Formats: sequence, C-alpha cells, structure tokens
Amino acid sequence: MPSRTLRLVIYNTLFGGRDDFGLGDNTRWTPAVPFLKSLEGDMYALEECNYWDLLGHQRLHQARNDLALSTAFLAEANSTTTGHRFHTAMLFNHRWNVIGDGAERAKYHHVLGWARACLDDQPAVWDFRHLHLSPFSPAHRALEVEPLQTLAAPRRLSVLLGDANTLGIGHPEPDWSPLPPAWRRTHRVRDENGTWGTDRTAMTVLADAGFIDAAHHLDDHRPTAGFADSDVPRRQDLFLLSPALAPAIVSYEVHTEPLDEGWSDHAAVTVTLDPDRIEAEEGVR
Repeated sequence: MPSRTLRLVIYNTLFGGRDDFGLGDNTRWTPAVPFLKSLEGDMYALEECNYWDLLGHQRLHQARNDLALSTAFLAEANSTTTGHRFHTAMLFNHRWNVIGDGAERAKYHHVLGWARACLDDQPAVWDFRHLHLSPFSPAHRALEVEPLQTLAAPRRLSVLLGDANTLGIGHPEPDWSPLPPAWRRTHRVRDENGTWGTDRTAMTVLADAGFIDAAHHLDDHRPTAGFADSDVPRRQDLFLLSPALAPAIVSYEVHTEPLDEGWSDHAAVTVTLDPDRIEAEEGVR
C-alpha cells in the first residue's frame, strides 16, 4: 500500500513571532499558529527564534505544543553585532524517530542546526541541515555551505532547508536597483572589469555537488522575502534536496498569508514528497 505523502515547512518567525525584537508579547505568533497547523507539516523549520533559549527553551516547547508536534530541537545561534541571537528550530511529528541532533556555530554567521531521523519506522536515515546563512557576506555564505556538499552523495537522503539569504538555484536575475549602496555587496559582486553581477557562489557550490532546488525543479520562482520598500523581492527560503529525493517531489507552494496578515516578512514555504519514489540505502550511514 502506498505510504502517506510527507510535507516539510519553512517559516521565518520574524523575531520569534513577537514584537520589540522578540521581547514583546506573542501577538504575531498566536494568530499564525492556526495557519501553520493548517499546512499539516510533518516537519517544521523555523528561523529567527529570538529568546526561545530562555527558561529551558520554554518558547520552543510552547511552539511544539501549539503545533501538536512530538519532538523539537533548538539550534542556539551566535550573537550578532547588535546583540540578536537568531536561533533556529526544527520540530517533528510522530512519524519521525529522531536519532541525533546538534548545532554548529564556529563556521556560521548565525548557526547550522542538524538532525538525523527515520521516517515511518523505516531504517533509512534522513539528514536535515537547517540553513540560516550570512545575510551580509557572499564569501562567508560560500564557506558556510562547503561542508554540506558530501550530503548530496548517491542514495543519501539529505534535506537542506531554511533561509539561505541568497537567491535559490536557477532564480531569474532580479532588478537590484532599489537596493541602497549600503546593502549592495550583500548580494552583488564586481568582476575583474568592475561590472556588478549577482553573487550565486553558495548555490553554485551546492548545485555542482548535486543538490536539487525543489522550486527550480518545478519552475516556480515566486519570491518568498525581500518585500520592504528598499529591498528586492526574491526567493531565498529554500528546499535543497539530494538527488535520491528529487524523484519524490510532488508539489511546492509559497504561502503568502504571513505577509498578508503581518505575522512575518517572509512567506511560508512547503514541499510535499512521496516516500514511495525514494530509493535509499538501508540503515544508518
């Protein structure tokens, strides 16, 4: 009998769904919860979870209970130059048996959260890497993704997902003219002739390794972020799948309700996979 499809969700909470940079009340998180639950995700990747580390990860577990999920892990982030700690969270439902989790900060502007899990009591191991790449430095983003290349090896079940702060693979060239000079080098680089071009180094590293961008695979380049007046709409909330998972892609959706309702400055993004289309090695690698 065919197995049930699998849905993964990305959502940037914008300061943990609270005003005052995460110090305020939960006026944005609480109304977003019914919407997030309606996506019926089997796994949620949340970014900008400011202050979710306090009181024994209390806000993390509140979110787990709000979304009726089974397992939650917080990757605690470095402090930025303005004192923010943009933690990331991965939350799993009952279908997953999480066999490992952790976080790497030394190489990352924010943090890289990771988890290994088995789906539906099957022996194949899925590797998740939760991205929240540098918003400022193209060179740093390239360094951040370099260790992830081997996760695209044949028959590995690997998912890189989250806010990459750079254009997805195959994203059409945007009009960068609204971007002020102070932000120009966050997404653009000069060539040897002094001509400005879009930096795509990090995504080229992953594409060359074999990762497939789910949105590009389905030719859907709707923007997910960059909607401020002085910013540039673009697709940067990404699902990057190892080659073994590419045949399993059923659908990809951009959900604008968080933007429309003012809950976040990012859209929520989902990908649906059919596990029956996957060929994986047995057991733990």
